[in-house]
Amino acid sequence: MLKKGFLRGHSNTLNHVLRLVDLLVVFICGTLAYYYSPAFETFTSLGTQGLPAHYFNAILLAVAFTAILFPMFNIYRVWRGTSTLVEIKSITIAWGMAILLLTALAFVTKSGAEFSRSWMGIWFASAWVSLVASRVSMRVVLRWLRSSGFNHRHIVIVGTGGQAAVVADRLRRSTWFGLEISALFGTDTKELPAWLRDKRLINDVVELRRYIDEGDVDQVWISLPHSEEKTISDVIGALDGSAAEIRYVPDIFEYQLMHHSLSEIAGVPVVNISYSAICGMNKWVKTVEDYILAAVLLALASPLMLFLAIGVKMSSPGPILYRQQRVGWNGQEFMMFKFRSMPVEAEKDTGPVWASQQDKRATTFGSLLRKTSLDELPQLFNVLKGEMSLIGPRPERPMFVEKYKDEVPHYMKKHLVKAGLTGWAQVHGWRGNTCLHTRIEHDLYYIENWSLWLDIKIIIMTVFRGLVHKNAY
Repeated sequence: MLKKGFLRGHSNTLNHVLRLVDLLVVFICGTLAYYYSPAFETFTSLGTQGLPAHYFNAILLAVAFTAILFPMFNIYRVWRGTSTLVEIKSITIAWGMAILLLTALAFVTKSGAEFSRSWMGIWFASAWVSLVASRVSMRVVLRWLRSSGFNHRHIVIVGTGGQAAVVADRLRRSTWFGLEISALFGTDTKELPAWLRDKRLINDVVELRRYIDEGDVDQVWISLPHSEEKTISDVIGALDGSAAEIRYVPDIFEYQLMHHSLSEIAGVPVVNISYSAICGMNKWVKTVEDYILAAVLLALASPLMLFLAIGVKMSSPGPILYRQQRVGWNGQEFMMFKFRSMPVEAEKDTGPVWASQQDKRATTFGSLLRKTSLDELPQLFNVLKGEMSLIGPRPERPMFVEKYKDEVPHYMKKHLVKAGLTGWAQVHGWRGNTCLHTRIEHDLYYIENWSLWLDIKIIIMTVFRGLVHKNAY
């Protein structure tokens, strides 16, 4: 039967196994790709069987690059508590570098023409998928084991206030990380939940050091407010030389932060208090998504858009498209396109106003366009110009942005991403003249929790719930 501490005591063995798995994946995928590519059929027709020597040598070279580069990119570090996407990103970069070196070597030696491009494509893609699959599978197994009580790390939390209580509660609910609280350092336990009060309480730094040295403690988490600077300094000093990992939890729980994280810039550790999840690799994924889907949708909708253009032209004199200044990504203004739904001088007397159910300025055909949201179709051109995204917070006019940026909490954070044709708020009915606070909450949820699957979900919801809605007018 597997003992509770078995995995913990054999972490180095698991690490070596993972290194071996990576090398085998690269070798096996390269070999199998040859037999599944047109290159194999060509060589078979010439009477040659088996893997040619130059293919075999190329695969061995890639295995060597993998053995050298993966440790350099810190692929085999402890990923406990780190996002799966971060690990996948690291693997992608490391494998991409191995491919780049292999390709560069083929170019320098002028041997690229000797290899099948289909073989290389199948090999590179299948190896990446297999490398990622091995990591995801291991995470699934480890999460299950940790949730079952295996492979735990024992920690001591320095702090007994409200901040420490929040940290402890999150650790307790995240059982898959396998972090178990052994003791607390502090004096006052009034703010601690009942389940924590039976933990061992340490109130002296000397005793804390002795407990860590003698006990089965892996990590010490310092969770004290900034005002406890002396205590923090004393604890760090007392633990100098201890084998336990020491982690400091910044006092940021009192603030309303969006997608906060830690990073390092120019060697300086920083806390990202407000930034978008759509950055780095995610930004490229979303950009590709926008251009491909916008081009496809524009091609499919072009006959309908031609019909609508004729309808707009016949409904009232004036241009077919209505151009309006809006505020988008990073607060920059751009010209947004719509099918014109009102007479040309509709705002001459009223000035810029929010559309409402009582608004009678739209033409008969324009009213139909608004109710079906078809007047927004020309914004596909804005997407192709890079000014908008298919999915994102709806852009507002500059005068409304100036009005609400100081009235509505976190209003300007919606500009951390590109504005969209549709969004999380719109598919939930928060469009038109509805509660702006709730709409911003939905926009910020989207920015913080963005994923490709969330975009797909919003697109599907837009088709069934977002095009025709009681708040579309």
